[in-house]
Parts: sequence; C-alpha cells; structure tokens
Amino acid sequence: MKKIGQGRTAEIFQWDENRILKLFNHGTKMDDVKREFEINRDLAKQKMPVPDVFDLIEYNNRLGIIYEQINGQTLTKLISSKPWKILNEARRFAKIHRKFQSKISFEIPRFKVKLMRNIKTSNILDINLKNSLFKYIETLPDDEILCHCDFHPDNIMISDGKMLVIDWMTGAKGHPISDVARTSVILKFAVIHEEKSYIEKKIINLLRNKFYLEYIKHYMKLSNIKIQDIEQWELPIAAARLSEDISNLEKDILLDYVERRVENIS
Repeated sequence: MKKIGQGRTAEIFQWDENRILKLFNHGTKMDDVKREFEINRDLAKQKMPVPDVFDLIEYNNRLGIIYEQINGQTLTKLISSKPWKILNEARRFAKIHRKFQSKISFEIPRFKVKLMRNIKTSNILDINLKNSLFKYIETLPDDEILCHCDFHPDNIMISDGKMLVIDWMTGAKGHPISDVARTSVILKFAVIHEEKSYIEKKIINLLRNKFYLEYIKHYMKLSNIKIQDIEQWELPIAAARLSEDISNLEKDILLDYVERRVENIS
C-alpha cells in the first residue's frame, strides 16, 4: 500500500481507489480505536458531515479503520493559503461545532471523568493543586452532549467547499461549553513549531488569534452564552492538557496559567 499521510496517532494509506486505511501506531488501545469507529459510524448514519466509515480491522499487528477518501485539505491549510477567508471560515467553524452538539444515546466516557484522570496522571501538578481542581470540576455543569474533545482546524477537512469533522478518538459526553473551552485552550496556548522563523511565528499568531476571536464571538451568538461560561472551563482543561504529548514550552505556559487561575478558586 502507498502511504499518503502521517498524523500523531496513525499513518494513512491508500486502501483502494476510493478508500483509505487509517493505521494506528503500535500500542494504541482497542477501546480508543473502537470509540472512534463507533462514533464516526453513528454520525454517518445520521447524515452528519463526517467521512463514511467501512470497517475496523487488524493489519500487520496494528489496528486500523477503513474510511471514505476525502479529496480536499484541512481548514488549517485553507486559511494559511487564503487568509482573507479567515473570518468567514471561523464563523463556519463555530457553526459546525454547534451542529454536532446534540444528545447521544450510545455509551462513551464522560468529559469530566477524562479531565480528572488526566489531571491525576500529570507529574507536573502537586497533590494540593490537583485536589483543588477536582473539587472545582465537581461544581461545573454536566450534560449528555457529544463532545469532540479535540476540535481544531487540523481536524476539519474541506472538500467541495463543505466542512467534514474527522478524528473522533477523543470523543466524550458532557457539557457543550466544555468542548468549546477545550478548543479555546488549544487555539490560545498552542506553541508554534521551532523551525518557523520569527516573522512566520508572528504572522501565524496574528491569524490564529483573529480566527479564535471570531470563532468564539460567533459561537456565543449562536448559543446565547457569555465568555465567562467558556472561561470557567478553561482552568481544568488547561491543567488536564499538561498530561498530553505537547512541548515543554507549552507546558510551562499552561502551568503558569493554571497556577495563577487556581488561586482564585482556593
């Protein structure tokens, strides 16, 4: 098979003329792969804007999912090549995020439980800070709404002008605003790759901030919420992100943010 792509958790291969194989890295848990497959399958049955999914297989001792091949580009690439579209695309991004936020009938992990587990496994946070965060999470609202938990422009494919949402491995159920806050933390704190020049970093940060502000503004308009509703979730989400595979610089920035914010809840 011909390799046509590479992500953080999987390689992408051409399976046949119209389908691709997403082949997960060795060590990827069956529960995680199965969750991605089942969420995507359920959404496809509902005619939601996701790729069609065909099968969950094992290939060369690795787990894989066979998907419809989407001919297009990520939202990140689109707005990088056509920055004049950034405001319109940010509004479309908010609209499609809102579109997916409906109650689900199938069983998947709770977002609050995932947050607590990730905070617990962090080797950066001390026990007192963790306990404060656990108590704070318990005070936040909960729901049965589908959350992507990794909703950002690299997980949006643009094909024939339409947006399709991919990579549902991290899917969970919870309060819809928690998922918006997760997107907010990613967009506000993600560190740009070291190999970029100073000028490139400045331009990317400018575009990303412009995208973020328009996305948040439009989402609040669509859902009739306030910025404070989103911000109350950002503290535990930033803390939980410290257990993820991100750069040390990003962890330092997030830790500083968490330590400053947690003083206000203690």
